[in-house]
Amino acid sequence: MLTLHVITPPSASAGTLTYGAYDVQTFWQPSTVTWDARVATTNWGIPGGDIGGTATGTATVTSASTTAQFDITPDVQGWYNGNPNYGTIIKDQTENDATATSTVFGSKEASVATNAPELDVTFVQNVSSLSATPGNASITLNWTIPSPIGTPKTGESYVGVLILRRSSLPVDKSSVPTDTADPGLCATVGTATVVFDDTSGKTSFTDNSSTCPTGIGGPHNAITYFYKVFLRDNLNYYSSQPISNGSTFAEEISATPAASASARGESQWIANTASTTLAAPSLIPGSVTMIGSQSNLLFTVNPNTGLRVFPPVSIGGPITSRSSLIDSTSSSTGDNVIYVADNDGLVYAVSTDTGVILWVANPTGATANSFQGAAAVQLKLYSPASYRRATDLLAIGTRNSGTTTANEILGLDGNTGATVWTTTGGVLGVPSMDIINSTPQIDYINGVIWVTSRSACGTSQPSLWKLDPNTGLVSANASLGDTDTSPTLSTAGDVLFVATNGNFISGSTCTAGNGVLYAVNPATGQMVTSYSVGDGAIVSFPLVLSNAAPYTIVFSGASAVHAVLYDPTGPTFTDEWDTTISVPSAPVSLTSLSDVFVGSADGKIHELDISDGTDLKQVTVDTGTPGVVGDPALDIVLSTLYVSTTDQRAFEFTYPF
Repeated sequence: MLTLHVITPPSASAGTLTYGAYDVQTFWQPSTVTWDARVATTNWGIPGGDIGGTATGTATVTSASTTAQFDITPDVQGWYNGNPNYGTIIKDQTENDATATSTVFGSKEASVATNAPELDVTFVQNVSSLSATPGNASITLNWTIPSPIGTPKTGESYVGVLILRRSSLPVDKSSVPTDTADPGLCATVGTATVVFDDTSGKTSFTDNSSTCPTGIGGPHNAITYFYKVFLRDNLNYYSSQPISNGSTFAEEISATPAASASARGESQWIANTASTTLAAPSLIPGSVTMIGSQSNLLFTVNPNTGLRVFPPVSIGGPITSRSSLIDSTSSSTGDNVIYVADNDGLVYAVSTDTGVILWVANPTGATANSFQGAAAVQLKLYSPASYRRATDLLAIGTRNSGTTTANEILGLDGNTGATVWTTTGGVLGVPSMDIINSTPQIDYINGVIWVTSRSACGTSQPSLWKLDPNTGLVSANASLGDTDTSPTLSTAGDVLFVATNGNFISGSTCTAGNGVLYAVNPATGQMVTSYSVGDGAIVSFPLVLSNAAPYTIVFSGASAVHAVLYDPTGPTFTDEWDTTISVPSAPVSLTSLSDVFVGSADGKIHELDISDGTDLKQVTVDTGTPGVVGDPALDIVLSTLYVSTTDQRAFEFTYPF
């Protein structure tokens, strides 16, 4: 229940006024919002605010009223389950009538704290500290039951948990017990079985052959079992509420009884992301994991527990690339900060400690734009003397699909979001510039920024750009063909690797071809030699796994992961290995590892031997249809791997598998 305190009521002659509470539909910035604009130069779709057509709740106010209460339960439930939370607009239900009437309500900045708005919510929390310890044909789960927040309501006393189990695959997200009902031990709920049904407050359970002796039985050795744990209150309301997109938020974990190293596949934790996302999570290794989503949300997850650090941050559009996350000792802001670019054309700086949006910018000034790639960050602290700016710099390219010639590369001040420079295709001698789907590469060794773009499905205009970070001036370009992946620089800074889509014009149609891997001279920005893949478009950045030449380069095509050796003295590319993987993600590894990890459309993460490409081990991650696993990210402090999926989940695994 939303309660607003009346500071100045309407006059007695106004009679009874009715106000409606509406869920706001689009992102807005409190410091710049006006009747017409929601973020600086970005306007509301409808002046006064973008809201739903019908009020979620209404309340009446008279000259004697001291409060107004609105039931906005559907909105709050939606926010909890994954809808963006842009707040609530209170609107007079008879605006523009002949009588000028108004009511003044207390705001959150009210000088008297008790006059600030209040939101009274009754909900069931999740368990915490969930762990799973495998044994011989058994798995022991432990958890903590939290204390109620605030003042418990009738029926809100937590009495125990209900646990679902499924073998080999995660419990389907729609498998949820019905509120107020107890399904009973060993009952089937969706794709899972109830293996623990307790109302006595227990915090530990061992799943073995005695759990359900008839029917499914207990866990078997060397099979991975997935568990979903629901806290319940004394009225049998559970800690999960499905909504229309099937998203649920309940604690999950997996374990493999008596598993050999080759059979192990348990996750450290499983977290809900509320929507499909395939970009790699962003990390401060050992301390922060942040996951963007297609539902306009940014999640901050404790890497040790998988629990949300604070509610997800609602932004204006989907996040489609891995955002740049900078720790406070490296950032010119002095904050632990993540820079997020979205499909709504906005760029944000968000504190990873609090979730507070430090600034938001519309750098193109357009009312409709899109950022597909992320913003790369040039850190002042680590930049060469040629870098003259006093703060960090963000570099980002536009995906304006309305033109193949006039896209832009922008430089933004990392502390304020102010636009420092803009490089536009076809302006001031800059060649035509097609859409940019990739994240730029900051080259600290050569003191430049590299950006890849498409090239109107041909090679007549540039697709590789070399820019001065101080001014945005283009010092070199190369026409290599449509490119959607980021360029990668060798550790020594002597070779830049660029992977292309292989698109070509057939008649008047842009036709998909086979990608090409290029070696580029960073000094000139020109191609040195190339390698034709023969496996459709190259879909990942080239991963360089050698600190010195010759370089091992690993990358993904349409149906396989490939490794080649590049010797600059030749200069020559030489085949090393190809491993067939169903629609592979970008591969990830480190020069200190002997394995490379890649997600796949078969719902698994594959661990490949770097030396010969042998598919050593897989772990099952995704139950979606199709079950696609995105780009992994490695945490070198915890020796763990994070990945997000089309199944609206993120997972953590210990590596190597």
